Amino acid sequence: MEDCTIDELNKQIIDLRGKLLERSTSAKHKANNVLTVKYQFKDIIHTSSAMNNVVRKCQQIARSDSSVMIYGETGTGKELLTQSIHNASRRAGRPFLAINCAAIPENLLESLLFGTEKGAYTGAECREGLFEQANTGTLFLDEINSMNLALQAKLLRVLQDGMIRRVGGAIEIHVDVRVLSNINIPPYRAIEENRLRQDIFYRLGAVNINIPPLRERKEDIPLLTKSFILGFNRKLLKNVCDIDTAALEIFYAYDWPGNVRELQHAIEYAMNVLPDHLAVITPLYIPEHILLKVNGGLNNGGVVDKSSWNSIMQDAECRVLRKALRENRGNISKTARVLGMSRQNLQYRIKKSGIDLKALLKDEQ
Repeated sequence: MEDCTIDELNKQIIDLRGKLLERSTSAKHKANNVLTVKYQFKDIIHTSSAMNNVVRKCQQIARSDSSVMIYGETGTGKELLTQSIHNASRRAGRPFLAINCAAIPENLLESLLFGTEKGAYTGAECREGLFEQANTGTLFLDEINSMNLALQAKLLRVLQDGMIRRVGGAIEIHVDVRVLSNINIPPYRAIEENRLRQDIFYRLGAVNINIPPLRERKEDIPLLTKSFILGFNRKLLKNVCDIDTAALEIFYAYDWPGNVRELQHAIEYAMNVLPDHLAVITPLYIPEHILLKVNGGLNNGGVVDKSSWNSIMQDAECRVLRKALRENRGNISKTARVLGMSRQNLQYRIKKSGIDLKALLKDEQ
C-alpha cells in the first residue's frame, strides 16, 4: 500500500467534503433554495438603541454589493446578522456559503476556497472551490483573522478583479461573489498583531459593523429571555411562561462574557432542571456560575467557598418564598401547591428563612 502523509490524508478529506458540498448545492439549486439561510432581520431580537442602530445600518448596506466586515465578541450573533444581510440583498435566493477559517488547516484552506485541478496533489480531482460554488451569491468568511497572511494576499486579488485560479490550474475563472466576513477581535488590533493584512482589511471592510456585547445592551435581556423560553418550550416540550423578577435582576447584574449565546444556554439549562409542575424560572434554577459571579462567591483561589454558596442559595430561596407568599396572600396551601411542596415542608422553609408572614403581608398593604 502506498504510504500517505497526514497532509495528503487531510487533503483527501477536504476533497470528499467538497464533493458532498457540490452534491448538496446541486440538489438544492433544483429546489431553488441553495443552502439553508434561515435568518432575516426580523429574527434579530432587540429593543436597545445600540442594536437598533446596527440593524438599520445593515438593512441599508444589504442593498449594495460592497464587502462587509462584522466585528463582535463570541456569541454576539455575527452569523445571524450576516445571513440577514444576504437575505435582504439582491442575491437572496442565490448561493450562500460559509466557511470557518479557523477550523480548516491553513495548507488546505486554499484548495477549499479556490478549488483544485486533477493532480494538484495526491488524490486531487477537478473540483470547484467555494468561490465558484457561491457564484452570483454570497460567501461568508468566518474568523478571517485566522487565515494566514499569504492566503490573504491571494484573496485580495479575487476581491480586486473577481478572478480565481484553482490549485494546480493555469486558467483564470471569473466569479461574481459578494464577500462578507467577521472577526472576533478589533480589526485594528488584528492588523497591529499581524493577523490581518491592512490592504485586505480595506477591501473586506469597505463597510465595518460593530455588534455591541450584551453587557452594553442589557435592556435586550427581557425580550431575548422570553424569546428563548418560547423556543425551548417547543424543543423541550415544556410549558414555561416567564422568568421571575429576582432571576431577571441576577441576569441584569451579570456581565455575560459569552454574550447572547451564553444567555440562551442559561435559559436552556434552567428549563431542563425546572420541575414540570413549575411554570416560572426562579433564581434556584439559574446556572451556578452566574449566581456565584453575581454574588461574589469565589475566594482568592477561584474555588467555591461552601459557606458562601450556601448563603447564595438560601438568599435565592428566601426571595422565591417571599414572592410566592405575597402572590398567594399568605395562603400556605396555595403557596405550597405553586412551589410543588408539602405544607409541612413549606412551613419548615419559612421558619428556616426567618420570614415573618404577618410583616410580609403588612408590607404589601
